[in-house]
Amino acid sequence: KKPAAKKKTAAKKKTAAKKKAAKKKTAAKKKTAAKKKTAAKKKTAAKKKTAAKKKTAAKKKAAKQQTSKKKASKKKTAAKKKTAAKKKTVAKKKTAAKKKPAAKKKAAPAKPAKPAASDVTLAVGDKAPAFDLPADDGQRYSTSSLAGQRFVLYFYPRDNTSGCTTEAQEFTQLASEFEALGATILGVSTDSLESHAKFREKHALGVVLLSDADYEASLAYGAWGEKSLYGKPVVGMIRSTFVVGPDGTIESKYVVRRAAGHAAAVLADLRASEPEPDEPEPDESEAIEASASESAPVEADTAAPDATDVEAPAESDPDESDSEDAASPAAVEDEPADEDEPADEDEPADEDEPADEDEPANADEPADADEPTTAESV
Repeated sequence: KKPAAKKKTAAKKKTAAKKKAAKKKTAAKKKTAAKKKTAAKKKTAAKKKTAAKKKTAAKKKAAKQQTSKKKASKKKTAAKKKTAAKKKTVAKKKTAAKKKPAAKKKAAPAKPAKPAASDVTLAVGDKAPAFDLPADDGQRYSTSSLAGQRFVLYFYPRDNTSGCTTEAQEFTQLASEFEALGATILGVSTDSLESHAKFREKHALGVVLLSDADYEASLAYGAWGEKSLYGKPVVGMIRSTFVVGPDGTIESKYVVRRAAGHAAAVLADLRASEPEPDEPEPDESEAIEASASESAPVEADTAAPDATDVEAPAESDPDESDSEDAASPAAVEDEPADEDEPADEDEPADEDEPADEDEPANADEPADADEPTTAESV
């Protein structure tokens, strides 16, 4: 019985130990499960916290971006407003500047209306009418300032027209030769001084250009009169030239039909009118020797002059005499000057006054023999 009781007690102890071990194992499992659950909870909480932080950061970033966009939009709007205000101010200033010169022009004295044709007809030997006109070089020229000098006063219709350009260029080319004869060249038209300055600069002109904006000189010299434009009678500037001597009288008068060659014709007439230099008187000794040689007897053996040494009289050239007659035809003062081409494209002509129609300057085309330049000279 005792061994059986011991076995039973041992079995009970063993069973109790097993139960205790099972309990410990169960407790350990529970503890492990609790730990895992706690860790999972912590991990989930951390994930949630991180996600919340990221979400919050994203919200803050989006808010910042939106704020920056709003600021940029405000700046852009402000810049646009500023630019628009500047443009508006500039436009106002520009408009005011435009209005200001217009007001000045309006306040300035208007150009006189075109007068009727002049009824003055000057002839060679008449006293040259007085004038006092401004030039594009800043000076003024008048009959009083030119007293005692010979001057060529040529009236032309308009700056930058074909015929007027040709005439001014030819006078410029011959200016030194006119100066050698003591003659000053003065061109006159009703154009403004600004127009004269542009005309001079464009074609490198070397003659004085006077502005007769009031038509006083043109009327006084009869250069403003009736002429033909495209076959119709109009009132305008007649291309005409006057050579005024040192005594203030008109030495030559020209009504120009063709601008090309006119300057050379005036120069040739001036040269022809110059007096020939007087031959110096011989000294008394030379006169005595000459009389002694005349009274001396002629020796018989003096050889007669060879026929080849005797100069034959020059034969007159019929063509030359004809050309001289053609160079100085009778005056036809009532016929108008030639017609000018319209103004140059670069310098548009004044719409109020039609430009003279001038035949284009063509060296190959001869001047019309039926319409020579009308000239009067002393």
